[in-house]
Amino acid sequence: MDSLRFDILWGPGTAGGAAMAVVDALCVINTLAAMRHPAQPPPMQWRRVPLAGRPGARAPAADVVVVPGWIARDGPEVDQQVQSARAALPRLRATLNQGGALLGVFTGVALLAAAGVLHGRRATAPWPFIAPVMRQALAATDAEGALSTRDTDRATPTEPLIHWCGDAPWTADRSVWTCASPVTATEALLDLVECTPWASLAHAARDVLLPAPMRQAAAVAHARAAGSSLAQARVPTGMVERARQWLEDHLADPYDVQRLAEAAATSPRSLARHFGATHGMSPRQYLERLRVERAALLLQTTYLPAEEIGRMCGMPSPSTLRRVFASHTGELPGEYRQRYRLRTPRPRWGSAPGATALAGRISPQAPQRP
Repeated sequence: MDSLRFDILWGPGTAGGAAMAVVDALCVINTLAAMRHPAQPPPMQWRRVPLAGRPGARAPAADVVVVPGWIARDGPEVDQQVQSARAALPRLRATLNQGGALLGVFTGVALLAAAGVLHGRRATAPWPFIAPVMRQALAATDAEGALSTRDTDRATPTEPLIHWCGDAPWTADRSVWTCASPVTATEALLDLVECTPWASLAHAARDVLLPAPMRQAAAVAHARAAGSSLAQARVPTGMVERARQWLEDHLADPYDVQRLAEAAATSPRSLARHFGATHGMSPRQYLERLRVERAALLLQTTYLPAEEIGRMCGMPSPSTLRRVFASHTGELPGEYRQRYRLRTPRPRWGSAPGATALAGRISPQAPQRP
């Protein structure tokens, strides 16, 4: 498969954090790809493109154009930034027309509106700057593919100019992604990549970059169990928390509701009622999910055999491990390990040439960090 090429538009006042969030996500994807297939070129390529200019005639067209937006004080300043970046509008429309995708982040959504590409699409934008985004959409000319100002009376409640999503931090509609906040740029970018042949890498990158409370809890519990030097004192905050901590500490033990209730200093019936009200599941179901999360973590990050991982996670027989793991993840342990592994191959350990080669795959010469 060919690499996915990103153009990240850049100019005075650009929101650098949003741009770097995109670059960091692409770096993680390249890292995972290098660990899986060291001999292949990096799948993600990116370059910084001036908002006010165009690349040279020999520069290949991008598959994705990212508009990070600007740090602006108010709507009129957003209008000024869009006006100074109008040279980029043909690039945005051409990318869509050629089958590419667009990602507008924060105030960068206004530039997508000025290009006319939000007309008839679901979109979101930062609430303080909804007005300038609408101004840009309404002022887009017929040649830019949107309603002109003289046609705005055709926009009716049944056919809005833009289908605003007020409760969504980011949206995706027909190859156009919009983010209301820079902090959602990573998630939107991964969703975009999931719509390409590199979807499996985007799925794996989600495990690294996006919050996963159960996985986080499993990782912390594993670290505590790895050695006394990593243990941290915990203060119980109630019967439910005492029960949850006991489950973490006895992950590999057979489930015993009486022992669990005694550890929580309550009765099994009261524990079941309060635990379900807090976590939305029974203690047994919580323990099963915790075991699967721990097993997934070990499959990703260790070289332990699956059978040993099952014993460590309270699933002593291979058939139990396969059944329980597949019921939660939809994949067998071996398939999951191959698909989501976060480990570099063991023969590469301690090899300076190998480390150099891996670094070359992760940080190619062509792409540039903004």
